[in-house]
Amino acid sequence: MQKIVIFGSGAHAKVIFSEIIENKKISFLGFVDASKRKGKVIAKYKNKNFCILGSIDQVLKKKNIFKGIIGVGLNFLRHKIYNEILKKDKKFKFYTMISKDAILKPNVKIGPGSVILSKVIINTNTIIGDHNIIYTSSTIEHDNLFKDFCSTGPRVTTGGNVFVDSLSHLGIGSVIKNDIKIRKNCLIGAKSLIINNCKQNTVYFGAPAKKIRIKKYNENYLR
Repeated sequence: MQKIVIFGSGAHAKVIFSEIIENKKISFLGFVDASKRKGKVIAKYKNKNFCILGSIDQVLKKKNIFKGIIGVGLNFLRHKIYNEILKKDKKFKFYTMISKDAILKPNVKIGPGSVILSKVIINTNTIIGDHNIIYTSSTIEHDNLFKDFCSTGPRVTTGGNVFVDSLSHLGIGSVIKNDIKIRKNCLIGAKSLIINNCKQNTVYFGAPAKKIRIKKYNENYLR
C-alpha cells in the first residue's frame, strides 16, 4: 500500500482526492498547504476527515516514506511548488495518478506526478511528460508529445502527432489539428480550433484560432 499526500488543498486537489480515495492500494495521509492552518478539514470520506498536515517544510521533515501529487491546476504554480519540494528533498518521489475510467492504448508513457482523469482516452505511442494534467473526457490521439507542466481542460481533442511544449494549457473543448506544434507557455482559449502552429508565450482564441495577445508566465488563466 502506497502512502500519498496532496500538495495543495483547492478545487483541483479535491478532484484528485476523489479519484484516489477509493483506491484500495493507496493510503491517503492528507493535504499539504502552508496557507491554511494545520488540522483544518479539507475533505471527508466515509465519516473520516482528511486535514491539512502542515507546510512543505513541516511535512517533509517527518521523513516518512510517502509519495506526493501536486494538486494545483495552474501550470506555473505547479512548477513553482515542484521546485520548492525539491529544494527540501531532492530525492522526493511523485505519484502518477491514472483514473480507473481512463483508457490508455499500448506504448503510452505517463511521467511522474501527472494526473489522467476520468474518461480520458490516450492513443498509442503518445508521451505525457511530468506533472501534466489531462482533464475529464479529453482525447489525446496517437504520437502526441506533451512536455512537462502542461494541462488540458475537459473535453479537449488533439489530432495525431501534436506537440505541446512545457507550461502550455489547452482550454475546455479546444480542438488541435494533427501535426500542430504548440510552443512553451501558450494558452489556448476554450472551444478554440487550432489549425496552425502556436508561438510561445502567446494566447490564441477562436475557430479558427487567432493570436490575441502575449501571455505572462504567472498569469491566472483559470479564473
